[in-house]
Amino acid sequence: MSIKTILVALALEDGCKRVADRAVQLASEHGARLVGLHVMEAEAPAHADLPAAVDADALARVLEQQAAAHLQALLGHAATPDQLHIKAGRAHDVIREQAQAYAADLVVIGPGAARNLREKVFGSTADRVVRCVECPVLVVRSAPADPYRRVVVGVDFSGHAEAAVAWAGRLAPSAVREFVHSMEIPLQFEQAMLLAGTSQAEIERYRMARIEAAREKMVVAYGENGRLPKRTTARVVHGDPASTLCKASRRRAVGLVAVGTQGLNVVASHLLGSVARKVLSGAACDVLVVPATAADATGGAS
Repeated sequence: MSIKTILVALALEDGCKRVADRAVQLASEHGARLVGLHVMEAEAPAHADLPAAVDADALARVLEQQAAAHLQALLGHAATPDQLHIKAGRAHDVIREQAQAYAADLVVIGPGAARNLREKVFGSTADRVVRCVECPVLVVRSAPADPYRRVVVGVDFSGHAEAAVAWAGRLAPSAVREFVHSMEIPLQFEQAMLLAGTSQAEIERYRMARIEAAREKMVVAYGENGRLPKRTTARVVHGDPASTLCKASRRRAVGLVAVGTQGLNVVASHLLGSVARKVLSGAACDVLVVPATAADATGGAS
C-alpha cells in the first residue's frame, strides 16, 4: 500500500524546521498529500500583571495569525499541500483527532521534551502521540539532507515487529535495511550452568548456537525462499534491545530506527518501560514507531 496522506504536527519552536522539511521530503517522495497542524495548548495569557487595556480576544487572534503565518512559511512550498490547521486543545488529543479525520497513513512530529514533573512521569507530547494514534509515527531528530539511506529495524518475531519491518520498507523503499534482533542470556542462568559443571567453552557454544538459530529464524520470518530481501542484512546481538537500538542509531550512516509497539497504556508503559519508549527518548536519529494497529495495513514484511 502507498502512503497517501501525511499529517505533520509542528510545535513552531526551535527544531521545527527539520520536522517540516522531512515531512515535505516524504510527501514529495511518495506523492502524498501533506496536512500541516499546529496546536495552541493554552488560551491567550490572562496574567494579572497584563495591562488592563489588553484585549484578550484580540491577543488570541494575533497569536493565531502569527502561528498560521509561521506554518505557511514552513510548509507552503510543499508540492502537494492540502490544508494547514491551527487548533486549540491538548496536543496529543488534537493530533489523534486530525489523524483520524484525514485517515492519515503517517504522523510526523518532533521529539519534544518533558517540560514538567507530570511529563517526566507520564511522557512528553511525543510519548503520548505514539501511544494514542493508530498509524505509525515518525519522530524527527535530524535535519534531512536526502531520503533515508540506511534503516535499522528492531525485530523480535512478534506481529508488531513484522509491522515495523514492513513499514520501514514502505517509508524508505530505497534504503538499506538492517534487521537487528537482541538476545539476552540472563547472567544468573549462565552462573547456574557453571555451577552445574558446564565449561565456559560449552556455554560459549550454547550462546553461538542460539545466535545462529535466531539468525535463521529471521530469514524465515522476514525473507522468502531462504533469502532476505535485496539490500537487507540480519544481525543478532547479545544485549538489551533498547540499548542495542540506541547504540545502532549513533552509527554515522543510520538515519532511521524503526520499532514496533504493542500500544501499552500510559500506566503500563511507565511501569514496564517499553522498548519503544526507551528508543524514542535515547535514539540519536529519527525514530519510526509502528503500533500494532498498523499491522493489517502493511501488506507483508518485505
